Amino acid sequence: MHPSPDSRTGILDAAELLFARRGFRSTTIKAIAVEAGVNAALLYYYFPDKQGLYHAVLERAFGGLIEEGIGRLTSDLDPEEAVRRFITLQASYFGRHPNRPHLFVRELIDHGAAHAAGQLTRLAATLFRRLCEVIERGQATGRFRRDLDPQRAAISTVSQVAWLQVARPAIGIFVGAGPAGPAAEWTDQFADHAASFALAALRAPAPVTPRSTRTR
Repeated sequence: MHPSPDSRTGILDAAELLFARRGFRSTTIKAIAVEAGVNAALLYYYFPDKQGLYHAVLERAFGGLIEEGIGRLTSDLDPEEAVRRFITLQASYFGRHPNRPHLFVRELIDHGAAHAAGQLTRLAATLFRRLCEVIERGQATGRFRRDLDPQRAAISTVSQVAWLQVARPAIGIFVGAGPAGPAAEWTDQFADHAASFALAALRAPAPVTPRSTRTR
């Protein structure tokens, strides 16, 4: 057997699509092979079984987000720019990989994150921790509100784009675009809105200058 260099990637792409649409239990090796356009035996050349393939799909999905995020959220960034970059990263990543939000949600609902626990632990220790540190740095310099819990603020920041991707049919109906979801241009504009919305919530209020009193 002489698999092509792209055959493993093609199998992962097909498996990601089907696992996101049908879930782990309802997706068969045969269905993945058909979707990838390969012989089912080739899947076992790369992966020991369906669970091994599923873990590889999850690792690629979570790992890609982590690696891109670490590259963008450097420690020398201005806190506001870092928050904006994080949200832009989310929108860009899920825009290029539209099946991955649904894959994540299925794993959470169907398995309680049992298969993704290691990847989620890594995500918490890297990208999520870095976003919390950005918020903490903004608080330390007086740019961000000190009364906000950094972890809760980070979760709120993450949730906007994540919810948009998962709930696209509902949001499409809400905004009059239909169950196919909003157009790509609308989604791109939402990323800018989400960043501005998060920053408006995070920013410390401007100090109030007391009015001068004049004696009559």
